Order: sequence, then structure tokens, then C-alpha cells
Amino acid sequence: MPALLSLLGMLAVMLLILAGAYGATRWAGRGFGGAFTGGRLRVLDRARVGREQQVLVVQAGERYFLLGSSPSQVSLLAELSREEGELWHSPPPNAGRQGDFRTLLKGLRNQNRDGKG
Repeated sequence: MPALLSLLGMLAVMLLILAGAYGATRWAGRGFGGAFTGGRLRVLDRARVGREQQVLVVQAGERYFLLGSSPSQVSLLAELSREEGELWHSPPPNAGRQGDFRTLLKGLRNQNRDGKG
């Protein structure tokens, strides 16, 4: 009987540890899903271009930058004009329009036929 209570106690402790770790990672990761905001810096968009490389559009105060990021460095690719930077605040033209792969492929085939024919 004491062995069973000890086992149940260990199981309860493990569940508490897992729940605490889950809560801590949710708290620490807040804001990373969408536009990360921290003070005066905002990541407006990001696109992965490699296994560990990405391109980011960042707003710093009133200025906008296109940055390249890898594990070892961050590079300035371009400084965007105010007009270019403000385009990132509006949703992309195809936002909300989702289709399956077959529909997208069919649309591309039709475009190619119309262009060649």
C-alpha cells in the first residue's frame, strides 16, 4: 500500500511539473505567433527562406527595415520607405482566400493556357 501511495505521489508531482512547464512556455512565447511587439520594435511579417534563415519586415518607430536573419547574424537588406512599410499593416491581397492544392494548380494551368494560346 505505501508503494502505491508513493507511485501516485510521484505521478502527481510529474503532472504538476508538466503543467508548470506548459504554462511557462505559453507565457514566455506570447506575441511570437503574430506581430511581435516589444516597446518600439514590431516584426510585421516574416518568411522562411531556408532551414534556419528568414526575411523579416521590422518597424522601428517611424522607420521600416527589411532584415535577413540567420542563427549567426542579422543583416540589413533594405530600408523601406514609409509608404512601403505601411503596406505591411494592411492584409495581403489574397488574405482569407484559401484553396486546396488542386484548385490552385488548376488555376495556374488555365493561366498558362491562356497565355500561350
